[in-house]
Amino acid sequence: MARESRILMNFPQYPVKYLLLFPLFLMLAACAREASEPAPDNKALVVSVRPLALIVREVAEPDTPVQVLAANGDPHHYAPGVSDRAALESARLVIWLGPQVESALARQLSLLPQGRQLQLLEQDGYEFGGASAEDFHLWLRPRNAAVMAAHIAARLAEMDPRRADAYRQRARDFSRRMANLQKVLDRALWAYRDVPIVVTHDAYGHFFGPAGVETQALADSAHGGHGARAMLELRDGLGESADGSGCLFGEVPENARDRQTAENLGLRYATLDPLGTQLPAGADYESLVQAWLAQARSCLAEVPDRSDRG
Repeated sequence: MARESRILMNFPQYPVKYLLLFPLFLMLAACAREASEPAPDNKALVVSVRPLALIVREVAEPDTPVQVLAANGDPHHYAPGVSDRAALESARLVIWLGPQVESALARQLSLLPQGRQLQLLEQDGYEFGGASAEDFHLWLRPRNAAVMAAHIAARLAEMDPRRADAYRQRARDFSRRMANLQKVLDRALWAYRDVPIVVTHDAYGHFFGPAGVETQALADSAHGGHGARAMLELRDGLGESADGSGCLFGEVPENARDRQTAENLGLRYATLDPLGTQLPAGADYESLVQAWLAQARSCLAEVPDRSDRG
């Protein structure tokens, strides 16, 4: 009887041990399911700079969230912070230009699968006429924006075949509008093709170049700064034309250094906003181009059209 009592007292200890281990089994099973199941579909598109976001919104579904990384900073030197890295890792697709422009961002994106990023500079079809072949700020030319939209639509169509026709149709509509916008822009700038124009960065060749307006840059895509040698060469090249009958265009915001440079060269001074930092929320790409044109005219309108001179 005593032996039977000891057996009955000890018997419940075995199921108790298994009950204590049961939560652990559940956790392991849950982890196994998470590892085997695909990650939830994230609709967010992440882009490097705001002008690309404006182009993406022309093509993507209206309710697709678009996050801009370097919203107000220089894309050449932008490096993602903790929250930006989390956005990159969870993004449905990351759209950027390439290491030629976003060199610091390239290091982070080298960790991201190629299937979840679209590097636009790896694509073809872009125009460089009137601009440096080594400058890749392609969004400053509406026709190049249309090419970008076509590449973005093609990738989104691959990822979402059910809406492929809609993506492509929106890209075609945008391309037609950009063809007309390029004509308007070129017609507006054509009258200033003989005006001396100096720019603080050769990226502006993509804006002025298609109209046949030549620009002289204080800095190129590979080298920054307003070097003394470049200043002397520009001054010699401008010669007698540097009498206030030309413009120097810098980037926003206005700054004393660029203004002093313009004075030293005998030029008027104005700023352009290539990244759209001053655009209101909800603006589109066409509004960005119209803003550039208005900013350019703020200086060029003060310069007589040299074609009217005797």
